[in-house]
Amino acid sequence: MSTADSMNQAGGTRPDGGRSMPPPFVPPLISDASRRIIVPQKGSLRGALVTRDGKPRIINYESNAERRVLLVLLARPDVVDVREQVEPVRFVDADGKARGHTFDFKVLRRNGQTTLIAVKQSQWVERHPEFQETLACIAAQVPRSIADRVVLMTELDASRDAVHNAKLIHSVRADGTESHVDALRKITASLIGTTTVGSLVAASGLFGLGFRAVVRLIDDGTLRVVGTTRIDYGTKVTLVSRSEDRP
Repeated sequence: MSTADSMNQAGGTRPDGGRSMPPPFVPPLISDASRRIIVPQKGSLRGALVTRDGKPRIINYESNAERRVLLVLLARPDVVDVREQVEPVRFVDADGKARGHTFDFKVLRRNGQTTLIAVKQSQWVERHPEFQETLACIAAQVPRSIADRVVLMTELDASRDAVHNAKLIHSVRADGTESHVDALRKITASLIGTTTVGSLVAASGLFGLGFRAVVRLIDDGTLRVVGTTRIDYGTKVTLVSRSEDRP
């Protein structure tokens, strides 16, 4: 939650004019990864983030590529859950040897489809072409009760603009003031064609808070960004019609 909104909620006013107590702190759920995070080597990146959904949960990552991919996955409107380091998937390799592979993420989509995702640096993938053969072998054997698809993702699947937008969406999901979103929702209800984020913010008179409210409307599927650009005041957006799929 942003500092301003935290203060607004924590500093609510009771009917008698007194200050209400802030809601009790509820810690996020701990990571349910199947193995502990690997001790970092020099120059590597290890960390965790907390989801901003109805049940905040800690998700660990073990590289910058994993962090970038994780942010982009969590920001996708068709993704409802992401789990990291799930139980190893058992398979038989090309030589007939039984093996196990721990995928970096397991993603549940809104349509019920489950995807196992392996995250690697693109240069590493180029040096190890056999890894894609291993993933193909796993995909051919994995039961549908575990996953529908097996996918390889690299840092190239999480561009700078995509990560910027994902960070922004992750941030605004913590905003607690619905009145700003309601105000922008009324403004966009009659939108025909495209407009810019800046125009909507100006019409609302809410300045920075209006910008964050517009991003929340993008996140909930009310507005759609035109193109794949970074979200800023000049970004073009359009209203999602009822015939289009919304989250």
